[in-house]
This record gives sequence, C-alpha cells and structure tokens, in this order.
Amino acid sequence: MSNIKLMPIGGQDELGKSMYCVEVNGNIFVIDAGYRFPDSDKLGVDIMIPSFQYLKDNNDRVSAIIITHGHNDVMGALPYLLKEVQGVPVYAPTLTSELIEQMIDHYERHNNVQLHMDLHRVRRNASINVNGITVEFFPVTHSIPGSVGVAIDTPDGYIVYSSEFIIDFGAPEGFRSDIQKMIEIGKKGVLALLVESSYAKKNGYTSPLHKLTNLIEPVFEDAQGRMIVCSFGQNIFRTKELVELTNKYNRKIVFYGREKYDKTNAIIRIDTNERHAIIEVDEAHLGDKDSIGKNDDDYVILLNGSPDKIYNHICDILDGGDELLNFKKGDTVVVCSPVLPGIEMIANRAINDLYRTDAHIVVFKNKNLYSMHASVEDLKVLYQVFSPKYYLPIKGEYQHLFANALIAEDMGVPTDNIVILDNGEMIGFLDGELQTEKAFVEVDDTMIDGSGVGDVGDKVIDDRIRLSNDGVVIIGLTIDAQTRHIIATTDCQTRGFIYLKDYGYVVREIIEICEGIIEEMQYDHTLSIADARNMMREQSLRYIRQETGKRPVFIAVIIEV
Repeated sequence: MSNIKLMPIGGQDELGKSMYCVEVNGNIFVIDAGYRFPDSDKLGVDIMIPSFQYLKDNNDRVSAIIITHGHNDVMGALPYLLKEVQGVPVYAPTLTSELIEQMIDHYERHNNVQLHMDLHRVRRNASINVNGITVEFFPVTHSIPGSVGVAIDTPDGYIVYSSEFIIDFGAPEGFRSDIQKMIEIGKKGVLALLVESSYAKKNGYTSPLHKLTNLIEPVFEDAQGRMIVCSFGQNIFRTKELVELTNKYNRKIVFYGREKYDKTNAIIRIDTNERHAIIEVDEAHLGDKDSIGKNDDDYVILLNGSPDKIYNHICDILDGGDELLNFKKGDTVVVCSPVLPGIEMIANRAINDLYRTDAHIVVFKNKNLYSMHASVEDLKVLYQVFSPKYYLPIKGEYQHLFANALIAEDMGVPTDNIVILDNGEMIGFLDGELQTEKAFVEVDDTMIDGSGVGDVGDKVIDDRIRLSNDGVVIIGLTIDAQTRHIIATTDCQTRGFIYLKDYGYVVREIIEICEGIIEEMQYDHTLSIADARNMMREQSLRYIRQETGKRPVFIAVIIEV
C-alpha cells in the first residue's frame, strides 16, 4: 500500500514564496523555499517567507530539501528554513549550489549566526536515491542557467514538479530543456503533475517574446552616447543577450551592481571557473567601472540588482546618491526590469523621474517583454510530454491557477482529476487514487523586518499604518510615587497629527483628560499605572476621533518619582 501526500506551504494564490511538500510513505521532500515581496500595506516589512511550523514539527521525517534554480522566489527563504529545520540535506544543481553558498555566507555574516548546511550538488539530468526513493532531475529553460524540474518516483507513478519554464528549442547551452528526459519520465507513468501558472492567461508560446534582443537592438543602432540598461541581476538570459549585443556593436560593458551582495557579478565570477562559460565577456569589450564619467561614450552600463532594489537604485542615482553614475544629456537609458507585485509604487516613481532628465528614456513594459514563464501553449506541451493522471496548477494568483485548470480541462483531463490547492491544504493519494478528505495545516505568512523573523505582527503593521496616516500623540506626566500628585508640567507632543495653530485646543483637552485620570488615581487606589495609561489612551482617542476624525498612535508615559 502506498501513501502519498501533497501540500503547498507557499506559492498558491500569490506570486513568489514557492514551497511545496511531497510526502511518500512518511518521507517528506521539500521542493523550493522562496520569499515574496510584501503587499503595499505591510509597511516596513522587507520580505514574506512561508511558515515552517509543520516542517519543524515533523523534522525527523524531512528527507530532503530540493532547490530548482537560483532565484529568490524559490531559494531566498532557505537560510531561515535551515535555522528551523535541522540536519536535512539540500540538493541543487551546480550553479544554484554556488549561489546558495554565497547566500548562506551573506546571511551568516549579516546575522552573526552559524548555519549547518549539508549541500549536495547534482547534475541537471541526475538520478539520485534518497531513503530508498528515486528522485529524477530534468533540465528546463528559464531565465537563469542550471534550472531543473523534479520527478519523485512512487509506487503509483512519478510526482512531477515543473519548476518555472518555457519551451524554447533554440535556447543556448546551459538554458536548454531536456525534452527526451521528460518523455522518458512520462512513459514510466506520472501520477500527478504540478505546473506553474503565472502566465496561464497568456495565449501562444512565451518564446520569442521573452527575448530582449529584438526589442533593444534598434536602440543599440541609434544610440550615439553611452547606454545605461537597468535589468534584474538574476535574469542571466537577458544579461547574456546584452553581452552579445555589446560585442556586436563594438561597445564595452560594465556590470554596475550597486549592492554589496550582487548576484549578477557573482554569476559572472562563478562562470569563469566553469568548463563551458555561460556568459563569455571578451576583455576587449569589458569596461572599467572607474572610467564611468570619463570617455565612456561607448559604454553599456548594466545597472543590475535584485527586484526589490533596482528601482531604488534608479531613484538614488536620480537624487545624486551615486558618486560615479548619473543620467545626463546624450545618455540612452533603457529599463527592462518587469514591475513585480509589491514594488509598483517605487517603480512608477523611478520611471516618472527618469523622464524628467535630459537622457533618452526607453521603457519596455511587461506586456512587451515577457518573463520566462509558461504561456498556454508551453503548458500544453508539458502536459502532452508527461500525460499525468492528476493535474495540479501551482505558482500564481488564484486567477492564474484557475486559468491553468481550464487549460488542463481543454486537454482532456477529467475535472475531478484537476486540483487547485490553497497554502496549507493537504491532499492524499492511497494506492494511486485521490482521497476526498483533505487536511489543513496553519501556514500563515512570516514577515521579515530587518533581522527580525516573525516578530512583526498585525498589531505592529496596524500601528505603522496609523502612524503614516494619522501620526502620533505622546503625552508625558510626572507624579509623586506616594501621593500620586502631578509634580511637573504635563507635556504633550504630536507628529504628523494636526496643525497646532488651528487645533491647539485639542492638545489642551487631551492634557485635561489625562490629568483628570491621574486625579482619579489619587482617590481610587485600585487603579494601577497600567490601568491609567489604558484609560488615557481610550478616552483621549475617543475625543480625538470625535473632534478630528483621526486615529493616531497614542502613547502615554507616566513617570513616578
């Protein structure tokens, strides 16, 4: 009897934060561990990661963590996972492993911790054995080299995880899919296929709309001065295209990563040690960063960075915060960084302010330049290759998951064999048949704020929203510890609340309310200092809402002398 369970911990009804669990006869395989950017109302939060509580509770049954490629939405939460789940081997392709090591090193130095990682490098088409279970890897085409899908063998057929992919038979070495390996897996039988969904509403194939060359080559032809190209550091396919165009038009490229921890430059460095270089940069076409601003008319300055930083870099340069680089007349500035959920506001500000400069601005929008995710025809090809019994749309907002389900239905998959899961929803297969009963695991998002993990909750976020909208009121009272009489002038300060010239009476009334509560304490000795603070907050906020309609953060400080 075989017992198989599937559960997404992250990645469902959201873009990013991918994390999926496949359980085969008690052995848990974790596939990917990524983060996503917070929604705009999560003020001050840097990233969102999955909850690891289920894995912590079942640490002894977690057999492997598998990372499919080197993007933060699938590997960025790994340091946090390794801190919580101990002694589990991590499997990843060679290039991804190199990036994982650098990420872990950065995390350890930044947080002054020591993680213990058992990292295993695997070939892109490897077959490995984990606790008696065969795990097959197959190369897929994505925007970073070394990307793989995963097939876990079970007595009832493979559980196949597509990762993120497109069908592009002309992809260069290092990016190519291995369709033959996929066909071999499909012939052996696939119980369930987990397929990405974020582009499931886009008709046709993604290729060739993912290629930058056709769009940007006319810009290379027309540019008279230097070019500044803004692109995500982790999109190595696009970096390779830019390097090739730089060579073709006899220019010099400068990798201008402004982050101390810059993955594009890391990949270039790693690549020099590989037998077959993925990106070859001729020294004759490699510019000198220190020469920027001096005889650099033939330069292509690749301003690269992570998705959450690239538009901040642009704004900082526009504000004069870069000692080498600025945007001036004669420059051609090209923005080819898709606007991801969570960074819309800063991206809009950066692009808007670029147009205020004297540079020539070219912006490639998402609808013109696709990311390398599977569109409708790509998904159909994958279904035909694997011919699964069950089809599970993954990785995307609910509208994308639903669109992916319709594609499977159109391909002939019975409706009952198409399963859309929410994060924390677990389904089971018993002897190859889907069980109707589902289990549910609590998997609330974990917010990362600086070095804090999970210590920012809804109350903190609510306070930040109130601070940004209605400001803060702070009142300080000094009382005698014995008699509880006020022995100093009460001070009330506000920031971002009201214009005191027009509303001075509001502050005076707040002072009267709070001093009245202190007088009440003198006669009612059952009232504690904490009780008094709560009463001050409740009564003052009630008055403030009635008088101004605002709801500021209210802080009462009582000092006993």
